[in-house]
Amino acid sequence: MIKSLTQFFAQNGQLILPNIGIIKCHKEDAVWVNSILVAPKETITFETTNSKPSKLFYHFLANNLDISYEQAIVQYEQFLDTVFKNDLPQFVLGNFGILNKTEGLFHWTSNFQSAAYLKDIEISPIPHQDDVDSNKSTRKDRWYVWTILLAIVSILLILFKSL
Repeated sequence: MIKSLTQFFAQNGQLILPNIGIIKCHKEDAVWVNSILVAPKETITFETTNSKPSKLFYHFLANNLDISYEQAIVQYEQFLDTVFKNDLPQFVLGNFGILNKTEGLFHWTSNFQSAAYLKDIEISPIPHQDDVDSNKSTRKDRWYVWTILLAIVSILLILFKSL
């Protein structure tokens, strides 16, 4: 069950735990600040709400566990009840983090740090086109002369061989 829930969270960016809350992945886009491209930020947070999972979630769970839609609903609720009724109630969501229940309150500990994977990029100024042109060498390439000579030699060799 945990493997299926982790897979759903990775694909959809959120996981609704009925009568407990929602684990969400928040994403901020990268932005330009002067000549620095600030890396995007991703965080996984937990919000305590009283919401129900979508039909999409239950269909995903049913297909993944190879059970019916109704059985998926029942098994998911039973799974959450058994997880949080133990002496050490914690819900481990793969490598993303751990949801703990202490004294009736839920606390999310995230293992995901986007800063470890995404860094800011500093971009140096691009040289002006005139500066690039002035740095070119003044030597003229005569590639067309070599091409004509090679073609003439090839034609002479073909004629010589055919004689």
